[in-house]
Amino acid sequence: MLQERLERINELRKKAMANPEFMKSAQAHAEALETEYHPAQPKRSKKPKTLSDIYQGYDFGI
Repeated sequence: MLQERLERINELRKKAMANPEFMKSAQAHAEALETEYHPAQPKRSKKPKTLSDIYQGYDFGI
């Protein structure tokens, strides 16, 4: 019984692997998973701004 089920699954797997539409869909799915689990890292600026750089030119009246 188990052997028959495994043979049936293997037969279906072979049919799917021979289907170009299935392979294209599988590739798109793999790419979607890749971007979902490994999103692109945001680019960081070369040098982080300091508070003195941000508030340069402001007069706080102190």
